[in-house]
Amino acid sequence: MNFTNRSTPSKSKLCTAVSAALLAGTFVGQVAVAQEQEQAQADDQEVIEEVVATGTRLKGTAAAVMQERQNQAFVADIMGAEQISRTGDGDAASALRRVTGLTLVDGKFIYVRGLGERYSSTQLNGMGVPSPDPTRSVVPLDLFPADIIESLNVQKSFSPDMPAHFGGGNVDIRTKSIPSEFIFKVSGGLGWNSNNSDQGYFYSGGSDDWSGRDDGTRALSSLIQNNLDQAQVDDGIEGSGAYPLTLEQRQDMLGSMFWDIGPDPKDVDPDFNIGATLGNRFITDYGEIGFLSTVSYENEWSVGRESTGTNLGTVGCSDLPDNKKANGKCFGQSYDGVETEQGVSWSGMFNVGYEYNSNHKLELTNVILHDMNDRVRVRDFVDVNETIFGTRELSRVDMLFEERRMTSNQIKGTHNFPELNFLYFDWYAGTSRANRSAPGSLSATYQMNYSDGELVSQQLQDVSATNVIRQYQNLRDASDTWGWNLGYPVMLEGIDLEIKAGADFFEKARKAENISIQVPHRAIADDFLFGDQIDDIFAADNLQNDAFYNSSTGAGILQSGMADGDEYAAGTKVDAYYLMADAFFDNTWRFSGGVRYEDFRQISVPFEAHANSFSVDLEEIAQLAFQEDDFFPSLAVTYIMDEEMQFRFNVSESAIRPDMRDISTTFFIDPLTEFLVRGSPLLKSSKLRNVDFRWEWYREAGNNLSAALFYKDIDNPIELVELGTVGGAAPNLLTANGESGELYGVEIEFLQDLGIVDERLSDFFLTGNMTMSDSEVVIGAADDDVTTLFEEQLLDALNATSASNIVTNNTRRLVGHSEWVLNLQLGYDSPNGEHSATMVYNAFGPRIIVPGTRGNEDAEEETFHSIDFNYSYYPDFNSQIKFSVQNLLNQEKQITQEGLDLLREERGVEFGLSYSYTF
Repeated sequence: MNFTNRSTPSKSKLCTAVSAALLAGTFVGQVAVAQEQEQAQADDQEVIEEVVATGTRLKGTAAAVMQERQNQAFVADIMGAEQISRTGDGDAASALRRVTGLTLVDGKFIYVRGLGERYSSTQLNGMGVPSPDPTRSVVPLDLFPADIIESLNVQKSFSPDMPAHFGGGNVDIRTKSIPSEFIFKVSGGLGWNSNNSDQGYFYSGGSDDWSGRDDGTRALSSLIQNNLDQAQVDDGIEGSGAYPLTLEQRQDMLGSMFWDIGPDPKDVDPDFNIGATLGNRFITDYGEIGFLSTVSYENEWSVGRESTGTNLGTVGCSDLPDNKKANGKCFGQSYDGVETEQGVSWSGMFNVGYEYNSNHKLELTNVILHDMNDRVRVRDFVDVNETIFGTRELSRVDMLFEERRMTSNQIKGTHNFPELNFLYFDWYAGTSRANRSAPGSLSATYQMNYSDGELVSQQLQDVSATNVIRQYQNLRDASDTWGWNLGYPVMLEGIDLEIKAGADFFEKARKAENISIQVPHRAIADDFLFGDQIDDIFAADNLQNDAFYNSSTGAGILQSGMADGDEYAAGTKVDAYYLMADAFFDNTWRFSGGVRYEDFRQISVPFEAHANSFSVDLEEIAQLAFQEDDFFPSLAVTYIMDEEMQFRFNVSESAIRPDMRDISTTFFIDPLTEFLVRGSPLLKSSKLRNVDFRWEWYREAGNNLSAALFYKDIDNPIELVELGTVGGAAPNLLTANGESGELYGVEIEFLQDLGIVDERLSDFFLTGNMTMSDSEVVIGAADDDVTTLFEEQLLDALNATSASNIVTNNTRRLVGHSEWVLNLQLGYDSPNGEHSATMVYNAFGPRIIVPGTRGNEDAEEETFHSIDFNYSYYPDFNSQIKFSVQNLLNQEKQITQEGLDLLREERGVEFGLSYSYTF
């Protein structure tokens, strides 16, 4: 027996509804059908557990997942734990790219049907969670390891019991629940990447790096922090008239920073991981109680070459080599070098459940997720602004240490009342916290001095306005959610009806901090600029030497790189209520629908640099507040031809609201592109009208086939548009509303036993899916007398009364949209159950990453073909040995703009070997 909701509809099992307008006198029903369906689902979940234990074919597991999908009222795709295991994916993000119509961007964010990550929402067990990403409210899905996941539910059509922030879909990550019997499992594995045979560059770090945590080595010193707190003015890092700094104080402050960061050449270690699961269920006179606990730890390394470019133009191109220019254009700045990264992640989950009389259930879920990424890049650097005044060889070194953590504590209760005509009531509450800490990141530019073609010396670049930059970032995100659902069945002859109402409340608060400290190269005496490593130049003896400083007082050695808005506070609050119903007519027609009301409020307020005060006055704060409320209807009609075949039709309205930073005028660095991005206080929500049609055929032995059509009409789509830049600065992007957009396409999915080809192939099966779609967005930039919403936001951002049309393509595809996505899996399971193997193929069509401006074409990520292989051997009932190879084709990730590489990144071939034993 599982602690699953067998007799109570839930967001993950029975998203049922009927249009509120039809509720008055059309539909009635009974609870029997709902009970039978959910009992079947509970039985299917037990099948999933049995599959995991015995290593039965994936087809059996897929059939159980398909049964749940078949019983849902709205269009959804579900991926079970065994399916994730078969593909070898280690986290939710990697696994979701196997789902029909989903693509993965930057290894973290999922695009559903070509719509960007802002067009989707993520829940954990049906509840909202915060994000540790300082630039986005959406949760990076690579944070969730596969070890804690029971299934992934992607609902592609909106239903009233889901958040109205709905575009491409809603991803619900369902964690593992209480087991039906005792389980104790241990596992361990090793891994290696083909690129890791190359030499990387790294540094010693802190003593706790193995745990994914900084021990304080990289943290901002109390000496600097106290000075910042004391000065509280724009020149805070250098002191003020009231608190002037002496040379000794400046020496101490500079020396308090962590400079022992090389980087030094390093041969990286193999990857390894360990994990354990323990759980049981007990039967007592007062009901059943159970628990499940899991822990996991992973330490991995990667080394790879990376090439990037920024600021496409025509200036200075003639002096560059042929591989740095095309058609008379080149990047203003280009980088080529080696990236070395260590990743440490660990997770823990503890669930406790109680069930009484099969009608009352209580479950507590506690999850903690932590990961660390420590990255060092050593790259050759070409700047056309330097080339114009005489060719100089440059090198860029940068380091980023980043910790992310999320904790979530949830409680859910389910209560069925057979004596009240099977009325049911469930409730839930959760509190989650997310943190991101990035202490002591560094960026430095070196000048390479050659004589007769030989390198004779290396020094910090001897140019004004160049600095060694140190940054200390911290983000705290907290969210609380609670709600309830009430359902009541009504019975009439030939009609089965269930009426459901509920409420959902969500609150989130965020505080982001960023302290940027610059050490100008020109503030250092010329003799001390030379050296090929940061720790040599900023050695303790040098810092205590008065001759190190160009000024007798050391003035200018420390500068603040902070700006208003680097620190900000933000909050979101959503109050939602819904009414819905689900009706069956003669077990042939099913009508589900209803309406949801949401009251949405959000504000993001920047702090003044170096001060604990807002950088805007109360009147401006009021203007930054964003509020809207609306009704969101949904209707789904299902025609059930027989037990095997059915047709679905869904129509709904939903909205995509601005993110916390989208309404702020301050710039931030997008880690995805390293571009500067700012929002607009004039930004409006996008309104969507969604239409879905799907035909489903569930055949014998788990074989199935489905085809779907979808269409989305978008008012005021939220897009990114490039603004102007100065010199070698990174591109500036504006978050703005386009005029209109639309997306339409077809999805095909299948699972087929190859025994239909030849009986000797009956142990093989082929499964896959393909999405073909097109999209169009009209930005609304035109050289006419009409000022569109986009142009209004652009003029406000430029603080101008007029501006020329900077958008290259006023009509184009949506950012991130691929016109086709293909997934294929060829699987084998031996008759004796001892061997299973899967070959997995994934590919997507080109997609726009950065829209073009000022005559430059759009930058597109090229098609990436991925082939993975996974083999499992079960020597006995309790053991599993697994071997995996990922990215067999060893293809590089490539983003191009007009024939030049905006980004080229080696991925390498990854090998893994693991062993697990279940007691």
